[in-house]
Amino acid sequence: MLLEFSVTNFRSIKEKQTLSLLKTKKNELENNFTTITLSTGKTLDVLNSAVIYGANASGKSNLIKTLGAMLRIIENSFSYQANKGVKYIEPFLLAKESVNQPTEFELDLIDEGVRYVYGFSATQDKIIDEWLYQYPKGSPQNLIDRQSTSQWGAMSALKGKKKIWQESTKDNSLFLSTAVQLNSESLATIFSAIDKLKGLSDDSPGFYFTCHQANENKESKEEILEFMKTADIGIEDFVVSKETAEEAKISDEVKRFSVKQGEGLSKIKRFKVESQHTSDDGSVVSFDFRKQESEGTQRLFKLSGPWLEVLKKGYCLVMDELHNSLHPKLMAHLVSMFHNPEINKHGAQLIFVTHETSLLNQDTFRKDQVWFCEKENNATELFSLADFKVRKGVDNLESAYLSGRYGAVPYLK
Repeated sequence: MLLEFSVTNFRSIKEKQTLSLLKTKKNELENNFTTITLSTGKTLDVLNSAVIYGANASGKSNLIKTLGAMLRIIENSFSYQANKGVKYIEPFLLAKESVNQPTEFELDLIDEGVRYVYGFSATQDKIIDEWLYQYPKGSPQNLIDRQSTSQWGAMSALKGKKKIWQESTKDNSLFLSTAVQLNSESLATIFSAIDKLKGLSDDSPGFYFTCHQANENKESKEEILEFMKTADIGIEDFVVSKETAEEAKISDEVKRFSVKQGEGLSKIKRFKVESQHTSDDGSVVSFDFRKQESEGTQRLFKLSGPWLEVLKKGYCLVMDELHNSLHPKLMAHLVSMFHNPEINKHGAQLIFVTHETSLLNQDTFRKDQVWFCEKENNATELFSLADFKVRKGVDNLESAYLSGRYGAVPYLK
């Protein structure tokens, strides 16, 4: 589970900002957090969700992009060409001192009871620093210690061919990314743990993933159908069929997704979906899903596969603009699935950005689950509702937020 992530000098973010999913002391809404037993025997309470509010252009979407950029660099930097720079690094441009300073990312997470802290700093030219600590017995053990691009610390806890991995790591590549490609068993664990962070956007292959799941697995198809029926959208069933498509017509996102799933480009298929409705006389009428269903229905279908997969496997789903094309009650239902121990049995987490304020109430979220973004001197600042005094069962959070009590709203001229 993700405990915290931090970012410095990225897009609209200048100073270090940290989003925490560690529960504060209050025990309200006990289904909204998961108690983890650490390898030390101690326990830790971790939140199952976090929501981020803020005015337009406040930088809340950039927090989501932070994770996306970090994950892409971790996953792909081993393949970067030497001296071709580091992709996805975008420093804060509205202060001269930030433009040439490194961007820094850090993750604090727990996997199989062991806490890990991993991070790196980079310019658009090269990786500057990289670090990884594990805490199997409470005290930190150093797995990666990289300084000034190519200077290495002892890295005493790391087993395997450290020298070969170090020599193989290019200036613009991460040691973690490189060593895992060279079969480091010690680092494969943390790499897999980081891979449990899943970003989902309108550009990601959610439709393809949902179709793939429904087409390959009857049980998954039934789960997706039940998920859709919950929304009361009138669909009785759906049929997914595969047809060969020219590679040129397949998006890069789908290509990457397909290859990652072990499906070669020559085997990529285009999915066709027909939704089935019942007419007035009881007969079944088929719709061309992509042409005849509403945007909301299509988006719900696109969400269904990844949503159910995340809940089933205990992943962390990170989303921008969750409210797009969804009714507020449906959105509330989707969020509630992460707060239902009968559904969320493996500590799955949801981090999302929204403008939908009807969710902002004390029955849905704890104070420590609600975050706000606003600009200060052109730079994004992130802060928690837990920083404010809120009277339990008395204060209307939605009204208080919209009236400006917590900030993070537009000041219209």
